[in-house]
Amino acid sequence: MSHGYSLIELVIALALLGVIIGTLAPRAGALADRHAARAGAAELRAALAAARQAALLQSAVVAVVVDSARGTVTVVAHGDTVLVRPLRTELGVQLGATRDTVRYGPSGRGYGASNTSLIVRRGNAADTIIVSRLGRVRG
Repeated sequence: MSHGYSLIELVIALALLGVIIGTLAPRAGALADRHAARAGAAELRAALAAARQAALLQSAVVAVVVDSARGTVTVVAHGDTVLVRPLRTELGVQLGATRDTVRYGPSGRGYGASNTSLIVRRGNAADTIIVSRLGRVRG
């Protein structure tokens, strides 16, 4: 009696394993893209919340600058950089925005005249954040 596996059994097992991995790999990539886009959107929402909080605490205008080319989000108060999040290097996401700067006034409300759409994208996955004129964040 033999206690091992034959070469044919090993080849069949490896072939089945290859088929299973081949069918699941695209789904895993899409899942990773979706996770990165959501994580990037969460980081962007956190930066917006930090800017609003800084505007309230300092009674000053605080800006959130979205640099789509570099993939960074920067919070600036009184000309000083408060927070920098390099989302492209950390998460591999691309940023898009209808306006490159969102400002919060001393009251914590939006400081500007129009809504802003911020898009975080990786692969086919995208997450959109909308900041209203009043500074409310949705999405």
